[in-house]
Amino acid sequence: MRVAETIDRLKDHLNRCVRISNVLAMWTITTPEAELKTVFGRHLHWAVQAAERLRVRLAELAVDVDPRKLPAQSAADDLKACEDALTTPDKIRALYQRALPNLQASMADHARRTGAIADEPTIRILDDLVAGIAVATSEAHRAFEDVCRTFPNIELESSAAEGHLPPRIPFRPARDRRFSETAADPNLTDTVKLLHVFYTDLELSTIEACSRMIVEFPAMPWQFVIDMARQCWDEARHAEAFRTRLLELGGHLGAYAVSYALWEMGAGEPVDVSLAVQQRVGEWIGVDGAIWQAQQLRFGGDEATSLLFDYVTLDEITHVAFGNKWLRAIAGSEARVKQVHDLALDKRSACGKSVNGPLTFPYNDWACERGGYTEAERDELRARFLKYGSQFKSLETQPEPDRVAIGGR
Repeated sequence: MRVAETIDRLKDHLNRCVRISNVLAMWTITTPEAELKTVFGRHLHWAVQAAERLRVRLAELAVDVDPRKLPAQSAADDLKACEDALTTPDKIRALYQRALPNLQASMADHARRTGAIADEPTIRILDDLVAGIAVATSEAHRAFEDVCRTFPNIELESSAAEGHLPPRIPFRPARDRRFSETAADPNLTDTVKLLHVFYTDLELSTIEACSRMIVEFPAMPWQFVIDMARQCWDEARHAEAFRTRLLELGGHLGAYAVSYALWEMGAGEPVDVSLAVQQRVGEWIGVDGAIWQAQQLRFGGDEATSLLFDYVTLDEITHVAFGNKWLRAIAGSEARVKQVHDLALDKRSACGKSVNGPLTFPYNDWACERGGYTEAERDELRARFLKYGSQFKSLETQPEPDRVAIGGR
């Protein structure tokens, strides 16, 4: 295979991966079934990483491309079917029974036909991606089988009370009818309530929020997509871990009320405000909250759940850093960062979230530093904590090794 042909085929693979990632970003928002939201979040990350590996290989072949601006190399009717799919069964069929198998076959053919030694780097990438498609397809079918057991009439009707959402950003993301804003099982333990809130209101909602930023802001650089897709994968893993633990403790999905506050705070906002609401402020509070929850759970003897929060904490610090990195890149000055930060606080206040007086959770300077807050910003937060304290207090009676178990310095 000539270099020009391998380049053309790499461009086609890359373009398909980008289109698949865009489809999956939309589906995390418009698909109601919670089990599939996390699978789509995982596969969104896979598709973006696949596109990035192909982009890097093209650069090695002296071709520089921007994946967000690469024109389509083929008609790709199978991808059009994905973009137009309305029902959950149609989505699964269009992507996992048609578009991805077609991409897999094209990549496998390319790997067979190109030079075994001269183009070995391409072959290694394609072999990995072919195997990844097989894994993704298996994961999707297992999740869909679970959904079908929960909603046996899914071929005939939507699992959501509002019906099927069209392929555009909705007023609210889809939720299946297991979930409501008023659910309240009086028999739930505090830990099960906590896990349910983290599962629905934080992890699933953040997958949706990050996906929305990928879809809504196509002018943002490709690296922005890479970061948002990585966060989608992290939140999908967190959601799956919290769901598993929730079920182990006797809970069930829909046992507790859900909130759309996180989605509503970022709705209709420009990218800098969305980043400030979600990553800079929301994830920062989430970091302090996860540290505090891990301490509480460990002190109460629930080591298994505490360990989940240990890992979640460290991922969330990275997400705060994503937000600060991109907010500063867009803002251009610390004055604008402060202005956008204040706008984000106003949005939180409008949704009933505390923004003045005591911090929600005890202040953790090491986490703020790693999350990309400047020294001046940390000084301000530290002063507020010293003046007002926090709504939730540290466990002063907890043994010192456990109190610094997460990221202590």
